[in-house]
Amino acid sequence: MSNIDVSVVVATYKQEKYIAMTLDSILAQKFSGTIEVLVGDDCSPDNTGAIVKEYGEKYPDIIKPIVRPKNLGAFKNFKDLMSKAQGKYIAMIEGDDYWINENKLQEQFEFMESHPDYVATFGQSIIVNENNERQEGWEQYITFAGEGEYTVEDYQNYLLPGQTASSFYRRDAFLKVYDVVTAIKKGKLRVFFALTDRMLVLSILGAGRVNKSNEYYSAYRYILDPNSNSWSSQNDFFSFRNESIFLLTLYELEKIAKYVGLQLNFDERRKYEFAVIADKKGELNFFQVMALRFIDFVTCKSKKDFVNFVVERKRKYKNNK
Repeated sequence: MSNIDVSVVVATYKQEKYIAMTLDSILAQKFSGTIEVLVGDDCSPDNTGAIVKEYGEKYPDIIKPIVRPKNLGAFKNFKDLMSKAQGKYIAMIEGDDYWINENKLQEQFEFMESHPDYVATFGQSIIVNENNERQEGWEQYITFAGEGEYTVEDYQNYLLPGQTASSFYRRDAFLKVYDVVTAIKKGKLRVFFALTDRMLVLSILGAGRVNKSNEYYSAYRYILDPNSNSWSSQNDFFSFRNESIFLLTLYELEKIAKYVGLQLNFDERRKYEFAVIADKKGELNFFQVMALRFIDFVTCKSKKDFVNFVVERKRKYKNNK
């Protein structure tokens, strides 16, 4: 049996500008237990791999560098890192984020040790730009659930317990995420768009209780630059493609919830998105608007309630003209 308390998993790709700061924030942790840091560079075309190797050579007892000779893709890179993790607990952080609290691991470790009925705990995050400058104005638009136990109701309100870098999981429970992934891969669960952090959180909720702390633990790098490798730059803006994927993802998350034994209904969110689509008509052509509304309707759980909502909305619109 391994004597490692925490495995820190860092998946990175094309993040030469940030990866050193990420690793330095891990090394700065004041933790009384034992840790290993698994860093997987997915054959980056820049200098990320060289930096990862350098840290491995400098801190051989802590950092385990894995520099891929061939690009695996984000999921396979992460899955391989997880297969190598030996810790009782898992802490995750992406290669462009960093920890801002040197007691993060210690505090989360102590919580999990004293609450064996919980499978994960999360904290708060600040948002920074590419220059590490805090963006408090952006933080009001990216909200997380409040302190205490995180519930399905929070998830249904489209609130996550925290950002990835603030998370801390019981390893045995985290591995249950792969039960869902395996079901998807084998065709038992037909899902195409929901392989995201939301699927991970939903799977963890199906495994047990999840805690949310108000302690600030991490900095999430939010970059809206089409040349950036950050998720936000590629996905976090309105477009026909992104809205279509979002609506289909809601449907798939409901299927995953059922698979893990949870009840989930995103119809209220679908009503909200119907209004968003109406407000964005100027950015879409007629056929795109109709296609999005069609997806919104056919994926909803209560067709009758949704039709009543649309009729009432149109009535109010006419009365206000």
